[in-house]
Amino acid sequence: MGSKRKTRPGKIASAAAVCVFAAGILSACANPQKEGTAALEEGNYEEALAQFQEAADSSDREKSAEGYRGLGMAYYESGEYAKALESFQKAVDLGTKETVQLYHLMSVCGMQTWTGEEEDDTAYSSVLEYIQTGLALADADDSEEAPDADMIREMKYNEIICYEKLADWENARQKAEEYLGEYPDDEAVQKEAEFLETR
Repeated sequence: MGSKRKTRPGKIASAAAVCVFAAGILSACANPQKEGTAALEEGNYEEALAQFQEAADSSDREKSAEGYRGLGMAYYESGEYAKALESFQKAVDLGTKETVQLYHLMSVCGMQTWTGEEEDDTAYSSVLEYIQTGLALADADDSEEAPDADMIREMKYNEIICYEKLADWENARQKAEEYLGEYPDDEAVQKEAEFLETR
């Protein structure tokens, strides 16, 4: 069990993808962004990438940030997680609106690129940071539109996995206990908590 435990990225991520668009790209008025969004919705990733790249190349920082966010979505939807993560990070660096959904997608991308052969803890630490940033945003969000409950649950589950990957058994145990306090019927985490008690 333990480090071989499967993650739960993906099932919530597609819904999160829609939310990322709702946060910015769909409200943008630049044609490349609108055309990129339309192409992405149609599953035409090549066209979406071309349109979003045009927006990303803009000298306008805000348009460029939205273009990179769009590139991230197009790469994500086409299964190119390393490129998606790089694009999302550029969007954040350029000042795109930071949302729970965006950080969830970044964490999913990071987890999808784990090879299991990392000799250092950088990859796991980065994913943990994305998850914790997203959860902090969720806690601080006082708007009427709360983040998706299933997505938050998935993030908390994956937080346990990150601590396990880092062999930080104390924090993994603590997060598993907190998780079971909120979701007591999760049999997989019940078993995981039992495993963690042996570490």
